[in-house]
Amino acid sequence: MMTHRTTSVLLSVALALLVWQSSAVTAFADEPTPAATPIATVVASAGNPPPANAPLFSFPDPKQWAADVFSQVLVTLLRGLADALRNVVTGVMGSSLNFITQTPAAGSYASPTVLTLWGVVRGIANAGLVLVVVWGGFNVIVRQQTGATYHDVMELLPRLMLGAVLVNTSLWWAQFAIDVNNALCQAIGQSSLPAWDRADTASQLLMNVIAALIYLVTSLILVLQMLMRLALVDMLLVIAPLGLLCWVLPQTESWARRWCSNFFNTVFTQVLQIVTLKLGGSLLTDLTPQSPDAALLGVFLGVAVLLLTLKLPGLMRTHVGEGLGLARFYVYRQAARAMEGRGAAAASKTGGQ
Repeated sequence: MMTHRTTSVLLSVALALLVWQSSAVTAFADEPTPAATPIATVVASAGNPPPANAPLFSFPDPKQWAADVFSQVLVTLLRGLADALRNVVTGVMGSSLNFITQTPAAGSYASPTVLTLWGVVRGIANAGLVLVVVWGGFNVIVRQQTGATYHDVMELLPRLMLGAVLVNTSLWWAQFAIDVNNALCQAIGQSSLPAWDRADTASQLLMNVIAALIYLVTSLILVLQMLMRLALVDMLLVIAPLGLLCWVLPQTESWARRWCSNFFNTVFTQVLQIVTLKLGGSLLTDLTPQSPDAALLGVFLGVAVLLLTLKLPGLMRTHVGEGLGLARFYVYRQAARAMEGRGAAAASKTGGQ
């Protein structure tokens, strides 16, 4: 009896739940469905509302996008190349073998290689002095047949003695010339290239990076020219004994003049180049305003100064060589005439007796 009553109660409760669920579903279905909100409206709600006819989605311009990407890639590539060039020039300027603003002793007359080769060439030149003595004796024997006077033949003796001194002390005189050049360069006070600080490679503008790259390439060419100059100085130091030996004989005197002209021109032209760099740095400060818009002007002025510095060896080769040659050979001639006078006086005393 109790079981039948309990079953009836449970059926009544289940029937009530069923009726309530059906009414809830019907009420939910009768409610109006809200309209879908467009994505563009949601995005635009954070800022200004879009125009009435604006598209739901917008894509970037492919041409503009490609141009921006290409420009960024090109700037990155050029900056990497410019940074590499800047590191090379900075390494040369900051090293103990800085050959741009001086002629380093360790790379010239104090180099073990230069000293060894100079010693070998000096031995060859001393052997050549023996040949010059033989040639001078031959000229004395045949002077009547060749029409040479006694004084012309006797002039060989003082030239031979002075030539022997110059051959064996050529490295000392060359060292003195290089030290004078370095002292003059230090007195000028040039320590860096003009517009070096303005050639900044950290810029993101393509034009600024290109200008800095042009400046750094020109600086690298100047470094290579100065390196060639140092190699030429070393070569002239090594062959100095042979070059000065050629001065003894009149037949080879022109070769000695050429060696002397090339050596003094190569050594002392660096002073003029340092003066040009120093003047360029001063003009850069005086003529270009300190404003971001004038940065390119300063860089291109620095390029102009570097190009002028590169052209100076060619411009000054003839004039500097002639001036130094005149002073040099005036000293040679006076020394030879003094020794010739002593020889003639000794010969006249011997003839008088």
